[in-house]
Amino acid sequence: MKLSVIVPAFNEAPTIAAVLRRVAAVDVAKEIIVVDDSSTDATATEIAGAGVPDVKVIRHRVNRGKGAAVRTGLAHVTGDVVVIQDGDLEYDPQDFVRLLGPIASGEARVVYGYRDLASQVFFNRLGNRFLTLLTNLLFGVALRDMETCYKMWRREVLEGVTLRASAFDIEVELTATFIRLRERIVQLPITYQAREAKKLQPWRDGPQALVKLLRYRFGF
Repeated sequence: MKLSVIVPAFNEAPTIAAVLRRVAAVDVAKEIIVVDDSSTDATATEIAGAGVPDVKVIRHRVNRGKGAAVRTGLAHVTGDVVVIQDGDLEYDPQDFVRLLGPIASGEARVVYGYRDLASQVFFNRLGNRFLTLLTNLLFGVALRDMETCYKMWRREVLEGVTLRASAFDIEVELTATFIRLRERIVQLPITYQAREAKKLQPWRDGPQALVKLLRYRFGF
């Protein structure tokens, strides 16, 4: 079973090399696809100097957002299973091994790694919990962390599906799509340490995610 790791990256020069080395160190068959979303810092240089062989790098000519980067990565995956890995150091790629378990056993085709949000600043933590609660109420599910980056799924789950999200609302669209397709989502705890400098802004991205949740649920 081959894992395709999509790494959307925008201005992640301080951390991207370490992330790639950590992903490469995970003992599973894999490919690493980095989508450089038109970074203006030294992200490209750090990727090249990371010393990780066979990394496929795709660069957007203009900044298009995390969702667009994920969609670009999906167009290039060749593995059996797909996972998203942020370009910072909040998540531990060693968790991939456990997350793959339910997929490898046939228990489920979609697995979410849920976070302990204690390390997040208050408003980010509140926003994450509110969006997860709203998702559960709107869709009749029992998710613990809708916004988690560590969403893992068998590639065929989304074959024939056209994703449209361009920004951080990709998390909403992926979740709504899995639910609409009646996929069972297995949830496992993961290692997580929030970083202080977040590109996601609760007062900007939170309302957008809220609108998208309502749109995906009610079709307007």
